[in-house]
Amino acid sequence: MSLKLPAAASLATRAPGVDILALSSPALRAEISLLGGQLLTLDLPGQRPLLYLSPDAVYQAGKAIRGGIPVCWPWFGPHPDDADAPAHGVARNQPWRLEAVTETAAGFHVKLQGPRHQDLSVAIDYLLSADGATTRLTTRNHGAEPARLSSALHSYLAVSDAAGVSVLGVENARAHDKVADRAVVLPAAPLRFEGEVDCVVYGAQPITLRDSGWRRDIRVASRGSASSVLWNPHVDKCRRLADLPDEAWRDFVCIETANAGEDSRLLPPGAEHCLESRLQLVPADAGRTV
Repeated sequence: MSLKLPAAASLATRAPGVDILALSSPALRAEISLLGGQLLTLDLPGQRPLLYLSPDAVYQAGKAIRGGIPVCWPWFGPHPDDADAPAHGVARNQPWRLEAVTETAAGFHVKLQGPRHQDLSVAIDYLLSADGATTRLTTRNHGAEPARLSSALHSYLAVSDAAGVSVLGVENARAHDKVADRAVVLPAAPLRFEGEVDCVVYGAQPITLRDSGWRRDIRVASRGSASSVLWNPHVDKCRRLADLPDEAWRDFVCIETANAGEDSRLLPPGAEHCLESRLQLVPADAGRTV
C-alpha cells in the first residue's frame, strides 16, 4: 500500500483477507485488524491487557473476530426488517481502508474508512494512549431521505474473573433484559455476573468496571450515546460459541457504548452522527481504594 507508516507501525497479513496493523512504542502496544476496522489488543506498560481477544478467534475474510472492540454498524442485533441480513450489521466482517497513522508523544491516532451500506458511510478514529483508548465512530447519510441508524462499540474488557467483578454506574437504571426479553429496572447495588447477562441499559453513563482481582477500574465514558450494552455469556452459552474456550466467560466482560434499542437514531440527509467511547484504565494505586 502507498500509505507511509511511522517507524513504530507495521502492517502484516495474518490470514488471507486479514491484515493487521501493529503499533509499538514505550507508551503502549496495540493491534488493529483492517477486517472489521477492529482494535484487537491494547497493552499498557506494567498492566494486564485492557482488552480480551479469544485464543480461538477465527481470522477469515467475511468472519467477525471474537474479542477486542468489534464494530456493530449500521444496525445492532438482528436487522429490523431482513431476517437474512447478518447480525450486528456489515462493518465487523468487511474490510476497512487504512487512511492515516500518526504517532505523537501521547500515543497513536489511527483513522480508517469503512464499508458503505446503502446511503450510509462510516469512518473510525482510534486515539490510543498510555491510560486507554478513545474510539470515535462517525456515520454520514449521503442520501436524500432520513436513514435509521443503530450501532455499538462492543468492547471486550479483560478481567481477572467475571464472577468476581462488579459494574458501577448502572444502579436503578432502566434496561431491556434480552435474556428474559422484558423491560426491567436494574438493582440498586452494583451489578454482578451470576449468570448470563445481556441487557441494553438506558441513560446510565459513565460506567465503571471494578476488578478487585487485578486491583483496577476500567472507566467507560461515552458521547453521542444514551444506551450501553452489558454482556457476558456465562457457562452454558460460552460452551455453545465455537470461537471461545469453554471457560472463557470468566476472562471478559463486555460494556458496549451504543445506540441500541430505543436509542437508535434517525439521521437526516447530509447529517453526521459520532458515537464515541472512552476506555480508561485506573490502577488501584492511582489514588483510589478498590
